[in-house]
Amino acid sequence: MKTRPMNEIPLVFDCQGEDLIGIVHRPQVPSEVGVLAVVAGGPQYRAGVGRGMVSLARMLAGHGVPVLRFDYRGLGDSSGEFLGFNHIAEDLQAAVNAFRQEVPELKRVVLWGGCDAASAAMIHGCKVAGVESLILGNPWVSTDEIRSAVLRKHYVKRLGDRHFWQKLIRFEYNLVDYALAGVQKVTAKSARLLSPRTSSQVDADAEGGGRATDSMLAGLRQFKGPVLFLMSGRSLVSNEFDELIGGDSAWQSVYNRPGIKRIDLPDADQTFSDGDSRERVNQAILDWVVGLREC
Repeated sequence: MKTRPMNEIPLVFDCQGEDLIGIVHRPQVPSEVGVLAVVAGGPQYRAGVGRGMVSLARMLAGHGVPVLRFDYRGLGDSSGEFLGFNHIAEDLQAAVNAFRQEVPELKRVVLWGGCDAASAAMIHGCKVAGVESLILGNPWVSTDEIRSAVLRKHYVKRLGDRHFWQKLIRFEYNLVDYALAGVQKVTAKSARLLSPRTSSQVDADAEGGGRATDSMLAGLRQFKGPVLFLMSGRSLVSNEFDELIGGDSAWQSVYNRPGIKRIDLPDADQTFSDGDSRERVNQAILDWVVGLREC
């Protein structure tokens, strides 16, 4: 498919009195379906890991799909306080509004994000006017219980791997450091269980774990548009998501409904960082958007 000319336009727009910074990738003839690329939290910004969002946006725009990638409050070059993915509904709505103003041809918006940006899309997608589809890469659903279950399965599987035993016999693992790390984890967990906790600490723990997954489930249940999951075979975060789905009937009822599709990339890591995985993800996103455009 031949690529088309496009423009890359810097954008500054308001969200609750703060300046958000973004880049619009605008084809000369934009389609009515566009992609809003949401950066994951932490030390990242609108370019994405390994400039993955840049390559995706340029590829999509070269095929007529407009894209806005932006920093929400407290990330990258945007002003304001970083509140975390649970609190970016206003940022997403401001971005969609600015995107549609910059590209008047735009009628439908797809949210794309990986890790906790995917989690944010599940929580907030149903609240943001103009969003009609979600593309979710390895959503972050981690809790202590899920993480422990996944790690147990991971290490039990390693016991059947001959390379593991070869390294163990050759003393290539630092068993002393592993033992000390285990003792530290047990000690820290015991201290948390035995020490009195304030209500704010309890709320903070719930916000980071169980409460977040409840919000994701509620948001995904309310979202009525088509959803695409892109899942990596070499990601513990992806394994944690599968652990959650496999053990929760409420999640299964939503996850297995019509309109939700999953593509697995067995050799990909959490951020689809290698060239082949990135190309496959970019192509999957393009195919999804083209399918929406033809509906």
